[in-house]
Amino acid sequence: MKKGISRRTLFKGAPFFLLQGCALVSSKGMNKSDMTIFPSYEKGTFKYLSSPETRVIHTLCLGCNARCGIKAFSRDGKIETVTGNPYHPYNTLGQPISLETPLEKSLKISGSVCGKAKEISNYVFSPYRILMPLKRVGKRGEGKFEPIEWERLITEIVNGGRLFSHLGEDRHVPGLKDLLSDESIDPDAPELGPKRNGFCFMTGRLQHGRKAFIDRFVKYAFGSVNRIGHTDICGLGFRMGNYAFTEGEAVELKADPWSAKYIIIFGANVYEALQPGLNTYGATLAKRARNGDLKFVIVDPRAQKASAHAHRWVPIRPGQDGAFALGIIRWLIENKRFNRQYLEAPNRQAALELGNGAYVNATHLVVWDENDPRHGKFLRLGDVSSDVSKEEKDHFVVVKKGGDELVSYIEVKCAELNVDKYIEDGEGKRIRVRSAFNIMQEGVFEHSIEDYARFSGVDKETIEEVAREFSDHAPYASVCQYHGAGNYVNGTYAAYAVAALNALSGSLGRKGGYITSGGGLSSWKKGSYDLLNFQGKRKPRGIKISREKADYRDSTEYRKKQSSGEKTYPATRPWFPFTKGGLSVEALSGIDTKYPYPITALFLYFFNPVYSIPGGNRFKATLSDPDKVPLLVSIDIGINESNIYADYIIPDITYAEGHYGWLSPHAPAFKFTAVRTPIIEPITPKTRDGRPICLETFLIDLAEAMNLPGFGQNAIPGKDSRVYPLKQAEDFYLRGFSNIAENANLRCDDTEAIEFVERNYPVSKYKAILTKEEWRRVCVLLSRGGLFSPYENCFWGEAFKYGPKRFTIYNEGLSDTVCSITGRRFYGSLRYVPPINQGDPDFPFTLISYKQALHTQSRTIWHKVALELHPQNFVLMNQGDAARLKLRDGDLVWVKSRSNRDGVVGELRTTWTIRPGTVAISISYGHKGLGASSLKIRNAKHVMLGGETVTQGDIVISDQSLGKGINPNELSDLDYDFGNTPLIDLVGGIPDFSSTCVRVEPV
Repeated sequence: MKKGISRRTLFKGAPFFLLQGCALVSSKGMNKSDMTIFPSYEKGTFKYLSSPETRVIHTLCLGCNARCGIKAFSRDGKIETVTGNPYHPYNTLGQPISLETPLEKSLKISGSVCGKAKEISNYVFSPYRILMPLKRVGKRGEGKFEPIEWERLITEIVNGGRLFSHLGEDRHVPGLKDLLSDESIDPDAPELGPKRNGFCFMTGRLQHGRKAFIDRFVKYAFGSVNRIGHTDICGLGFRMGNYAFTEGEAVELKADPWSAKYIIIFGANVYEALQPGLNTYGATLAKRARNGDLKFVIVDPRAQKASAHAHRWVPIRPGQDGAFALGIIRWLIENKRFNRQYLEAPNRQAALELGNGAYVNATHLVVWDENDPRHGKFLRLGDVSSDVSKEEKDHFVVVKKGGDELVSYIEVKCAELNVDKYIEDGEGKRIRVRSAFNIMQEGVFEHSIEDYARFSGVDKETIEEVAREFSDHAPYASVCQYHGAGNYVNGTYAAYAVAALNALSGSLGRKGGYITSGGGLSSWKKGSYDLLNFQGKRKPRGIKISREKADYRDSTEYRKKQSSGEKTYPATRPWFPFTKGGLSVEALSGIDTKYPYPITALFLYFFNPVYSIPGGNRFKATLSDPDKVPLLVSIDIGINESNIYADYIIPDITYAEGHYGWLSPHAPAFKFTAVRTPIIEPITPKTRDGRPICLETFLIDLAEAMNLPGFGQNAIPGKDSRVYPLKQAEDFYLRGFSNIAENANLRCDDTEAIEFVERNYPVSKYKAILTKEEWRRVCVLLSRGGLFSPYENCFWGEAFKYGPKRFTIYNEGLSDTVCSITGRRFYGSLRYVPPINQGDPDFPFTLISYKQALHTQSRTIWHKVALELHPQNFVLMNQGDAARLKLRDGDLVWVKSRSNRDGVVGELRTTWTIRPGTVAISISYGHKGLGASSLKIRNAKHVMLGGETVTQGDIVISDQSLGKGINPNELSDLDYDFGNTPLIDLVGGIPDFSSTCVRVEPV
């Protein structure tokens, strides 16, 4: 591959479709003299402000997970429009109006939102939204359902029975009550925990608020460990790199776009899909690049839209981000262009004096002797001297700069960086010790820059040029990595290397560098109400079905093999003691194989694994099998590719009607607590006592039917020694808002805020839950959409106040982790780990996927305008590859993989903006659910929101436009060594999005 492509070269050969939409910075809302973006009055909203029937609510979007604010205008139960919340930094390029700005003035100021937010009404009022609880009346997957009365639904799920005998299924379906036992789920393996763990609750899009509510039910009332998130498919790869880099303290760090001067962007689609959103992070990059304040480099096999403004596009080979990063690191070390002064700082105080809020453990010594039980462990002061205090004995040890003296890491401001020597420990034993930097360097130097160029498919000159530029801009040079940088089988080590670049530039924990967010401004957990603790609260115990954060060496399986003389490795399936967690893919694989135990009841909340997981089609067989999943329940707003297999479907509300929450910022920078509150009343039916049918009502009624603690009449302890009820969603969330307002010491005499909220916000009908003073404080919180602190408040001068205080280029925990399949310890520092073999001549192309700006993973298929603009996706191929195959733009082609030899058909688009040998297909299309296929539902017109417009008798009529295009996940390679389940990284459980090989043939 030739050199990285410059912006000029990219523009010269760029087709029109690439350049469309690249300019995120429009003239609206700009000062014409300097083109600076700032919140502006939007003329289109004036008609809503002038109408006395219009309600105005500051809340949060959930069109994706970016957590942007919105100012919503509603009337008569309908959403008229949304704009950006001018108090929120994500709607204002990080420059929001002050919280002191009067509401009357703020209503004439609009922040920015993206197209997903503008489609909120199409999402909420999709005709394919379900309104009534459903029970299966056919085989799983047949798409046959009937409405079920609420009380009967609760009774059947709780008590179980021969619930489907009328369908010829002569089996007893276990109810949740059957799992309320502290007996071992496997008496021969007590470490697995109690029978309660047979209940598994898997979540898709989940944010704080509902997360706390679900955890309260699953973990602390029911007592199951199996509340499993979907972090793995959402972006576990880059998070695992940060997990290793911060000793698990933080997983989300990014380059600070407001002050950086040079950013290398690895696999982050910054103009279309990043968190913070494209109108925050992407627009800030565009603005500062245009003004000449920032250069950024795109490292991606596909020239994403940001490449049009980038200083350079590096078309890397898929799955080889780590090789490119390691090549840069080797060049920096060899040419002495790294920030030595920063790396020689052995503690935080020394780093603070350099302007960094955190230091790197580069100088810390590690015992390196395979015959010593301490091998791979950090040398501690207690290892070399017995004459130290109890507190000092665990101190790390360094070599004092300019000598051989061993000292505590906190005693000096500067220590030797590259150490490999023998010392005598406190017992007189001669041992070898090495500095973390020395170990890292060895791993990096296992390959030459030429090797890294060959691995990554990027020429040596480009690696050297990027490394030189990166060094020239230090310490304001950092990286931004996301999904594409590590979501593949070698992703942990790839993302670790990418993250470590920031150590070499000295950009950690500083303005313009690699930083976390500042976290929340105020806590919901405690205040006048204790929302964490309650009488009878359980502590879940045992091993998760995904085996995340559990060590195979502690299992009965391992001990039995060991005692019988069998080979202890491999385990039946991988275990993941060193992971961030949220391993939905491995949880489903565990359910499929009943390993390490079978589950009895599976709940899916806003989770569509068959569609969203690479290779998710494999789990159709799992979900359809009552032996593997005896009871399957879904909480959702539509019938998708996964819950079509459900026994019961509970209709939920959308974020416009609920999804109460308290959200802290994404990395980087900022400190805030934003809140989500309803825009309109729920449109789902109500129970007999007037509560809307939704997730919270469902869990409350299940809990009360099983007499679980933490729900019902006496559930929430108050500071006044009273115990308050949890009978409806607002009993929990309003008290959370009250705690936030109280802990922030908000005023209770802001009459403008009180009048504004009581006139506009649907939640005000529940104000009697709180005391008068509490409610008035909450009004101040709700009126601004949260609490927000300015960017500058996150720093002491240059140093970032928050996040990790230490970063690790050698991770002791990683080094101590033994792979449950190979039986070998993982390497504790940077090292090149190749991707799985991609050299199959029958499948010569590597498949990658990506998101478009108007779409998220799955649910934006209901966004009408997005579908009008982009009715389908395409198979993107390099023009040179297409010419070789005698294919032309617009041809229909088969795309086939080793695991899907039948293949899928898509329309070809040829372009020079994708790396040769690579095929790219955007996600969000190719649906077979959510209205794309017909269903049979008794009384369908009353079940579907669209009524007779989408039904004919008991038939739900499909809309073929919702099924156009193809889903790239259907092509993903499966792991033949583990029952043809999806491929995963053995360190962290990362699913693979970038290693599938395909061939492309004309139809």
